[in-house]
Amino acid sequence: MVRNTDAEQLDPMYERRVLKAAVQFFWIGGQLNLLPDNSLDVSKDAFLGFPANELVHWKSSILWSLKKFENPEKPLVTWDIIAALLAFKQSIPNFVDEILFKWLSVTYLDSSVSHSLDDVLIRIPQTLLTATSRQLHLLNVICRHVILSQLMADEINSKANIGPTVADMEHSPLWLELLFISERELRERLVGLSFSAFLTHMSHSAKSSIESGNWSPVGVAQMELWITRNHDHIRVQLKELASEVVKAERRFEPMESGDEEQCIHCSALVPFDSPDVAFCCGTETVNGVLEKHKLARCSTSMQVCTTTPSWFCKCCHRWTSKLAPETLFTMPGYGSDVRPPAESPTAGVQSKALCPFCGILLQRLLPDFLPSASPV
Repeated sequence: MVRNTDAEQLDPMYERRVLKAAVQFFWIGGQLNLLPDNSLDVSKDAFLGFPANELVHWKSSILWSLKKFENPEKPLVTWDIIAALLAFKQSIPNFVDEILFKWLSVTYLDSSVSHSLDDVLIRIPQTLLTATSRQLHLLNVICRHVILSQLMADEINSKANIGPTVADMEHSPLWLELLFISERELRERLVGLSFSAFLTHMSHSAKSSIESGNWSPVGVAQMELWITRNHDHIRVQLKELASEVVKAERRFEPMESGDEEQCIHCSALVPFDSPDVAFCCGTETVNGVLEKHKLARCSTSMQVCTTTPSWFCKCCHRWTSKLAPETLFTMPGYGSDVRPPAESPTAGVQSKALCPFCGILLQRLLPDFLPSASPV
């Protein structure tokens, strides 16, 4: 974890934060009841052998903590909650389902009406458009580290060969689909902010925008390709915004080069097939073998990450070379429009290195020298 984006001031220890989180973890079950009585019912029959009053305190404390984390000003450090939920998942998984059912119903459906967990998971995707970015970040962290903890982050990102794994786990397919929809919603918000900032920069001096401390978008060409490849799943408003970008590119000189990218190891062309990873076209070795390289794409710009050290998310295992704008992390929801609230002409530069999909602090994992190539 890092304190800021200055590589010279990174502090990997975080003594005070670790100490505070440890205290919260060991005492979370004994906190005061801070929720209405009718929200703390515990199914005693399902958890025989565990004192009901202790479970009530645990449920109250976890729900209270999750509610507190909806404030975007509060750093998203949830390892104590995740540790508690994982511990209960091993011994009384139904209790975890009950906690998450209550949290999902109140947070995303704004309802205390009794439904089954499956019904709630099916209904929530329809409400994510109006959810705050922090609520989406919190949902993604819970999905990956509690519900789908048995899956590797890279397996989830690639969406390959995970169907049989989750098919036998209760509710997991619905949770997995919810995670994909939530992350796509965040990506659409990020693309919308990038397009809006791009249009603003096209109509104003790029120099003055940068000097004023505003966020400057990159990777617009890759975002256009992503929209083209996912045209059937993208909202109409974002498609219209993309059309405006194309028209602006025809009228003005583009701020950046086209969509062709080159491999950082062999200079071969890199086609756009995924927003997360890329494979270059490869070069033929002296033995006649075609050697390709696997490359990471920036989670913010979708461009191939350079050889310089990038930021890494310990939750979703994505890489970031261009930090996302601060507006993304404070958005209250889109409503019916994909544009940033109040048509703000610019987005602020993020002062902290945060993952655009998880909202947690990013880490520096690569050394300050050229990493070796990774042939595939």
